[in-house]
Amino acid sequence: MEIVENRKMYYIVQDTSFDRKYNNYDEGEIFEAGKRHNSKRFAYRKAFFSINKTKRQKKILKIEKLHEKIRKNINKDLPSRQASIVVFESLDECLALSKKWARFNIKPLKIYEVELYGKLHKCSCTPDEKKENVSIEKHIEGITTYWKGEADTGLYEWLFQGRARVKKIINLPIND
Repeated sequence: MEIVENRKMYYIVQDTSFDRKYNNYDEGEIFEAGKRHNSKRFAYRKAFFSINKTKRQKKILKIEKLHEKIRKNINKDLPSRQASIVVFESLDECLALSKKWARFNIKPLKIYEVELYGKLHKCSCTPDEKKENVSIEKHIEGITTYWKGEADTGLYEWLFQGRARVKKIINLPIND
């Protein structure tokens, strides 16, 4: 983990009601990146408090709990995924991610070029192809690799906590 000041990165948000409400910024706007602006935390809390949990909600709970347990075993001072936003070093990485999301019918809302002031931690992105019946040992191995930033995929996501200033809004091309 490093402390950054005036670090340029990119923040991509999904087109969801949560992100339209909490992650819809204007150029020059400054926002506190953390729990309130975190869609992972929102999805986790929604799953946690749901009475009749869906298969997807059960998976969210299991995976996020596992992430937290492994994070604390590696270094409890690393930023939690539920108290961070995910940023990327390049616009190309955001565009690649939006193409990956399209395969799962997830639409991006916007990409923001941001200037960061706070804590930043490098993590490995998950591979494009996931097998359905992955053992718990493989999940643990993959999540450990994620936290240590030891990617086989060559793509990294960065967990960020702190203040972010929107330098530029990049609207994505519409793909039909």
